[in-house]
Amino acid sequence: MIMNPRVLLCFSLLLAALLLALPATARVMPDLYEVSEAVPSRGTTDRAAATSRGLERVFVRVTGNQNVGSNPKLVPVLEKAQKYVQGYRYDTQDNQLYLQLTFDPQAVNDLVHQLQLPLWPNNRPGTLVWMAVDTLQGGRDTLHQEDYPELFGLLEGLALERGLPLDFPVMDLNDQRNMPLGALWAQDESAAQRAGVRYRPDATLMGRLLQTSGQRWQANWLLVHGGRSYAFDASGASLEEVALRGVNEAANRLAERYAVRTDDTGVASAVLVEISGVRTFADYSKATSYLQGLAQVSSADVLAVNGDRLTLALTTSTQLESLRDVLALNRNLQLAKDDGLVDLTGYRAPLGSAQNPLRYNWQ
Repeated sequence: MIMNPRVLLCFSLLLAALLLALPATARVMPDLYEVSEAVPSRGTTDRAAATSRGLERVFVRVTGNQNVGSNPKLVPVLEKAQKYVQGYRYDTQDNQLYLQLTFDPQAVNDLVHQLQLPLWPNNRPGTLVWMAVDTLQGGRDTLHQEDYPELFGLLEGLALERGLPLDFPVMDLNDQRNMPLGALWAQDESAAQRAGVRYRPDATLMGRLLQTSGQRWQANWLLVHGGRSYAFDASGASLEEVALRGVNEAANRLAERYAVRTDDTGVASAVLVEISGVRTFADYSKATSYLQGLAQVSSADVLAVNGDRLTLALTTSTQLESLRDVLALNRNLQLAKDDGLVDLTGYRAPLGSAQNPLRYNWQ
């Protein structure tokens, strides 16, 4: 059967539109414990040195701390890095030998806990990056991936190193209409929200990168996430440097918000969560498995099932606000209207208590 060319064209355009509008939602990062290290030989000494370097990179990813390698607690661990290798192999690319390493996730996480380092769980906010540039020669323009492939390649490499899911707008006519250059340069949060509808990002990073002289660049960044905005600056000798610094600092801010800290979380407590719209066993299984798998939750016990309403008690040492931030990353959980009871004296039961649980709708 031969398909009509016009039908084929329409189908191709529809498929392309769907692919371009894939959401940048929170996603599980599966490769946090895998690294590739260039080595001069297959010798034991070179492999040991590369394994130590590789484990340090893994610690940066899983802790969210780019300076964790300077922590004196980590020195003896890195010296015995081969102890934590789950598997390795060699590859050659462009006449360069590489050691491909996979570290044991559970062993690394246990070390993070023992050393009282923060643990950034692998469910991380998808971040959409918009950038505008103002150069001495070319003036002001939006940064397009096809015009700056090397720059965007460097940013993707940094995102891989930090374990941050990063996405860039395609900058087609739709994006240009919803996020015009003036709005991007002004870092208009309303415009970013409108332009981001097709991508559904968890976080939005906007940067304006200004060339002040031949060898000096200044950048202003705005990270918008979870109803909060974080502004920070970067300076450097090149466009690439200030762009990398902006993405790096965004990773720092997000890691600071979501990392679980074992040394300052305090006493574990129970937080009650009520989820409506759990209509099938598949819904029940997904909801309970998700909550039980959270790094911030030590246990998630089902207390009651009433119709399509599921009530659980989460045991956590994380602050309530941080727990709500984590739950907000799950697209299936939509925050329900707050209908906590208020008595005649104006008293409202504490949020997360039996009388006023965290309420969500399952989508």
